[in-house]
Amino acid sequence: MKTKGIKERIEPKHISLIIAAALIFIGILLHQYEGIMMNLIVLGVIIGATPYAMLSYFEYARIKAIEDQLPIFLLDLAESQKVGLTLHESLKQASKTDYGKLSTEIKKVYNQLSWGIGVQEVFDNFAKRMKKSKLTSRVVSIINETYISGGDIGRTMEATASDITAIKEAEKERKAVTSEHTLIMYAIYFIFIGIVIGLSQTLIPMLSIGSEASSVAGGGLGIFSFEDPCTVCVDNPSPYCINCSIFSLLCQMIGIESGGKCYYNALFILMAVVQGIFSGLVAGQIGEGSVFAGVKHSLIMTVAGFSALVILLKFGFMG
Repeated sequence: MKTKGIKERIEPKHISLIIAAALIFIGILLHQYEGIMMNLIVLGVIIGATPYAMLSYFEYARIKAIEDQLPIFLLDLAESQKVGLTLHESLKQASKTDYGKLSTEIKKVYNQLSWGIGVQEVFDNFAKRMKKSKLTSRVVSIINETYISGGDIGRTMEATASDITAIKEAEKERKAVTSEHTLIMYAIYFIFIGIVIGLSQTLIPMLSIGSEASSVAGGGLGIFSFEDPCTVCVDNPSPYCINCSIFSLLCQMIGIESGGKCYYNALFILMAVVQGIFSGLVAGQIGEGSVFAGVKHSLIMTVAGFSALVILLKFGFMG
């Protein structure tokens, strides 16, 4: 029984996190081989973050799809109850109806009833499978309490379906209102990308010119002196130099020359990636009330920002 419980708790996204942690740990053990270490750490982060985020979003979308079909299912059960069918017969009829993502769960409910499992236990199992949906848990609790007390299940389901529909309508109205804020998050992000491009076009050339002038004047223009901040990290395995290793690896991946330009352009690109990820998550929380809903926004922003900066670098439009 304990082994079964452990298996039930281990999900695919947890497996990806375990693999990612193992890769990062191996990378840290191989810190003397800088190239291998950085590749393992980057690979670990990608394997850990991407599947976890995507699977969490797909799970969130599945739950929302089931919740959208729940009122229709309850109304069908209520109608079946009104014509005199038992709950078992009503569920049998419902199991043959297409409710989208909810159909699979209804078939499980009916199959368990067919095996002789009690109604209350069957619906409790349904609630456990949908434990991340507070709405479903509340509906199951209402149905079970009505069934135990001997109340009118049909009328209860009808009233519950009406309440769920009202909640969903309110959520749609809220989403329509907050969609403007989601667009504002996109605007803020792309303004940030514009600022990054402007900094790259003005700051880096200015520092380069200042460096040349400083060398000619014997260091008299120290205020504009430009040096690669990662110079002190050459052949230095210190953990404080890990950012320079990341920047160097990124420059090699996208073909940027090493040195000060590599440092600042890689810094700008990583800033755009981090900003895109968290701006997208905030947009999801604002627009749909869930951080997981922001995964799609994070993906759009991050890919768009990263691609734009890399393309501009390739064509020489950035410093």
